[in-house]
Amino acid sequence: MNATDKTAFAALIVKTWRFYGKRPAAEDIAAWFDLLADCPLAAIATAFKRHLTDPSAGQYLPKPADIIRHLSTAPGEDGHPGADEAWGLLVRLIQDERETGVLTDEMRAGWAACGPVLDLGDAVGARRTFIEAYTRAVAEARVRRTPARWTVTLGTCPQLRAQRLTEAVQARRLSRDQVTALLPGPAPASLDQVAGLLEGPDAPRQDAATAQRLRALAALLRGGSAEAEAHRAAERQAQQEREAEQKRAVQRLLDQRATAQGRDAA
Repeated sequence: MNATDKTAFAALIVKTWRFYGKRPAAEDIAAWFDLLADCPLAAIATAFKRHLTDPSAGQYLPKPADIIRHLSTAPGEDGHPGADEAWGLLVRLIQDERETGVLTDEMRAGWAACGPVLDLGDAVGARRTFIEAYTRAVAEARVRRTPARWTVTLGTCPQLRAQRLTEAVQARRLSRDQVTALLPGPAPASLDQVAGLLEGPDAPRQDAATAQRLRALAALLRGGSAEAEAHRAAERQAQQEREAEQKRAVQRLLDQRATAQGRDAA
């Protein structure tokens, strides 16, 4: 919106408040305008209409989060999963180190927020904290018109890795090129096995040459496997350190908030 939209926006707020038998104060209209200033007026009007026609939430005067939630064209079109689905994808990952997770930036923000609660053993509180943080992050992303960006946290099980990455491709969350780069290539043992089938005293010269190339490739893969594993271990360690730092940052914020609330109470 721009300055010329202020009058129409104010009329929209007044009209909406009238449905609930209320009249907004001038400072309330100004605060709402500041919150939604980055969005087109037409999109905001549609969001208010969606709230008013919502059988559940529409019974109550809207809060900014209610309108922000409706600002996308339609739920799911921007790729952000619902909060319950997002929690299900996350909890599967954090409960089993074998699992590979495909998560959005907003899901990772929710993970950072709920991690300290989960560490205390409070699964119910962790889920509630995640949903609140995730919903807020998605609302902010929708205000910015930012679609979901999916990234991968690799688990230790190759079979589950392939399964989860395949599911992500089918759900159009990852491209085939992204998944190909994350899946392992042929194992040295399987190359040796194929080479053994091609070799033999009566093997044609062409098969024998192919077997020789396969064994050479297997040797190269064995030579590079230790280096590759060290690289993957370093990546996992870096990921764990980033996640630990996110948890510490959230805990610092919680501590600061608790301290401030204690001062206010005093």
